[in-house]
Amino acid sequence: MVAPNSKQLYDAIVVGGGHNGLTAAAYLARAGMSTLVLERRHMVGGCCVTEEIAPGCRASTTSYIASMLRPEVISDLNLREHGLRMVPCDPALQVPFPDGEVVPWWTNRDRAVAEFRRFSVKDAKAFVRIDDQLKKLARYLQPFFLEPPPEIDTHSLHGWSDLFRAGRRFRSISNAEIAQLISFLTGSLGEFLDRNYESDKIKTLFLANNVYGKHGGPYQHGTAIGLLFHLLSGGEHELQGFFGHVMGGMGAITQALSSAGQKLGVEIRTSASVAQINVRNGRVCRVVLEDGTELRSKVVLSNADPKRTFLKLVPAGELPEDFIQAVEGIKMDGPCAKVNMVLAEEPRFTGTSPNASPLERTLYTLVPSLEFAARCYAVSRSGEMPEELWVDCGVSSFPRAGGQTYFDLFRTIRALSPAAGNMG
Repeated sequence: MVAPNSKQLYDAIVVGGGHNGLTAAAYLARAGMSTLVLERRHMVGGCCVTEEIAPGCRASTTSYIASMLRPEVISDLNLREHGLRMVPCDPALQVPFPDGEVVPWWTNRDRAVAEFRRFSVKDAKAFVRIDDQLKKLARYLQPFFLEPPPEIDTHSLHGWSDLFRAGRRFRSISNAEIAQLISFLTGSLGEFLDRNYESDKIKTLFLANNVYGKHGGPYQHGTAIGLLFHLLSGGEHELQGFFGHVMGGMGAITQALSSAGQKLGVEIRTSASVAQINVRNGRVCRVVLEDGTELRSKVVLSNADPKRTFLKLVPAGELPEDFIQAVEGIKMDGPCAKVNMVLAEEPRFTGTSPNASPLERTLYTLVPSLEFAARCYAVSRSGEMPEELWVDCGVSSFPRAGGQTYFDLFRTIRALSPAAGNMG
């Protein structure tokens, strides 16, 4: 990274060098602002990193698949020129079942429909209809991810302009589609699947593809949004529902962002832990590092979580009490854990064809049914860890020297309120 210099005044300071912080910094520099990124660790990347987990084995230690990286960001920042390469996951995932059957989710829709038809002709037809509906709704929602939210309670001309723009965007959506959108945003994935599909295996495949990182069972309200969420992606190839393997691991994304930002003029300081964000007369004025260094700026962006930012870094008494209460109420007890391993040989899942290509042997989800997932969640709510877990598996099917293979397990359920002696 760039070594610290004597400069103390910047147009903008970004606290944290994760992928979001690096993206914001690059865009600020692109707009002509002198921008500084402060990263606590010895390297940038946050949860989007590639690190050595064993001698000679580098792996994506936290995030492991690229899905929500917008193509506009890749294009605007010329990330390909900075080494970013992604290969579409195909299948996007697959579920091995106890009876020896493996059901893949192919990215080519015709191939996916042919796969679903093996289990239910009715479900194959339903998938085409629902996929069209979801992709249409996702196209309407995509622009909101790249612009500030409209001001709902507004009295300004700018605010009214935002609302008018949002209204125009939805004017061609029917009342039925608006009702569908609300249902997807608030409803239960399990109930949706039970209404629209008859094959338990197809339902389970949809479950595996659409509930990530949420501490909830398939019948909890709010789980249906997963059906829309991944269609809001695009990736390098601008494909709705894109999942990608990143060449060089997930850290290649943040290394490309770092390189692009520095080319635009971003200064990056690692091993620079922030102690405080100072405020004067209701406006930010400086950032103070743990070593006492003071850096001035009228604009500070935080890539840290909201509780760390507003409850720890900003001094008490500087923010409105109702805002502080809202931040304190944010739920941040995520259910996910990841285990990275190096194995002597590649694990083989029952039902996988011996002729499957390396890319067809990489992503598996171990969850046999909706009922199984619901039981896991019910046990976790009691404060216990389920004996059997819903687990996503990533396999590097390209063996390293000596035949070793990288293997990761990503679990999506943990004990909600750990019982005595159970760390969750």
